[in-house]
Amino acid sequence: MANSETCVLIAGVGGSTPGTELIKSFEMAENDYKIVAADMYKNSVGLFSTPYRYVIPPASSSDYIDSLLKICKTEKVDVLTTGSAVELEIVAKNNKIFEENGIKLMINPIHVVELCNDKFKLMNFLSSKGIPCPKSFLFENDDDLKKVEKFPVIIKPRFGAGSRNVFIIQNKDEFLFFGNYLKKYGQMPLVQEYIDAPSEEYTVGVLYADQGRLSCSIAMKRMLNHGFSYGQIIENTNTKKEYMISSPVSEGIFDEFLEVRQTCEKIAKIIDCNGPINVQCRKTDLGTLTFEINPRFSASLTSRSMVGFNEPDIFCKYLINDEIPENTDYEYGYVLRNLNEKFIPFRDVDSVPSI
Repeated sequence: MANSETCVLIAGVGGSTPGTELIKSFEMAENDYKIVAADMYKNSVGLFSTPYRYVIPPASSSDYIDSLLKICKTEKVDVLTTGSAVELEIVAKNNKIFEENGIKLMINPIHVVELCNDKFKLMNFLSSKGIPCPKSFLFENDDDLKKVEKFPVIIKPRFGAGSRNVFIIQNKDEFLFFGNYLKKYGQMPLVQEYIDAPSEEYTVGVLYADQGRLSCSIAMKRMLNHGFSYGQIIENTNTKKEYMISSPVSEGIFDEFLEVRQTCEKIAKIIDCNGPINVQCRKTDLGTLTFEINPRFSASLTSRSMVGFNEPDIFCKYLINDEIPENTDYEYGYVLRNLNEKFIPFRDVDSVPSI
């Protein structure tokens, strides 16, 4: 068991991010953790969930890694993880620095991070390994309209995390407009076949380490027409059919979903994970089609912990004590979400130390 002295540093705890969900999951664990929070903004909400908090430089700063090391030494940190995609990549690139200082990392190696962050490369790689994926191609110029077999399609940035600048495209004019719009603002547009199965969308967490020595997963079937779950709903003006894409906030049903989970565990092995991934997929007659993978802990962490599958706690105990859980079952049911507010006085914000 992880003992009471286990200290975890979470870098990037602003807003509704995996960073804040990591804090809540560690607080829900049966084991006691000393949680240290760090963020570039002194008024980030996650900082005020623990008395151990620091303002750090942005991940782009040359002082970023040194600031984390200073915190690790001051607070005697055992384990470090990140709550944002940008920080994840920087820490993964500098993993040896932390390992040399005796700090264990709850993140994937850089080759996994870079593969998953390149959505086009990822789709091609998975397809080459026999994993069903939506048809995908890059929008380079207007002539790429010829590659569209049928509408709707999805246009989104090739690189990046979250659901920003993701569009459902229903016709030629929208295709050309949004493709050129993303290019105009420095994005590389990726076009994906729309998977017409919004009622069968899943978000799946997989913990896979040391070539499968640790391997477990959890799946939630998303309810895209409920509360915060939908990012965009577009109605076809002719057929009145609704097309949906999900938001970063998940609500839904936890059940066994064995077939979906097995596909995602197979993916974790194929991409050579050594940490957590979150697979976004839809189940169709052609199988479970994966359309995106986040190479990190998911913003659904708290929901998963509520049903008895606490990924950060499981992974931390594995890293610290080589503990493999005997049972990773979870309770079946619904997890619904709402908004919560937190009041923070000016004096508390101004008292957060900077590193």
